[in-house]
Amino acid sequence: MKKTTLFLIAVCFLLSSCGKDPEKEWSRFYGFTQADVIGHYEANPDESLYQELPTEGVVVYDNASIDISAAGSTSISLHIVIPSQINKTFSGPLNMAGSSTDITLTNIINNTNKEDIMMTVYTNDKGQVRFHGRVKRYYYQYDTETNELVLNRSDNWGFDVIKQ
Repeated sequence: MKKTTLFLIAVCFLLSSCGKDPEKEWSRFYGFTQADVIGHYEANPDESLYQELPTEGVVVYDNASIDISAAGSTSISLHIVIPSQINKTFSGPLNMAGSSTDITLTNIINNTNKEDIMMTVYTNDKGQVRFHGRVKRYYYQYDTETNELVLNRSDNWGFDVIKQ
């Protein structure tokens, strides 16, 4: 009976320790600063992330890169490239409130179109920084019946990148 109990304890220990991979454990980065996010980011090598998100039509591309530089004391300039898809620059202030883990920047293209980038900032026990998010372009059209702009369609490009 003792051997069976010891065997079961050993199996449970092995199973619980095998399920954790410290390289893949990320938590939301509360209280990040401008200095924390400035830098060059390359696609996350974890292939399990590159599938359609729960939001239909948002594909996470495995070849994205992002460069972030300071644009003032609390603002950034963010350049994202997904080859054969997008090559965009976004600029604006960071919301560095201790309760936020997200970065959102918007570009107004013209009176009827805009685009934004939304991403969640993560960190791990090694101090690495990771972004997971999407770029979205909104196409509006004027509705003559309501005299309002209405969303006609949108394009989405997902990404998951790690600071190098």
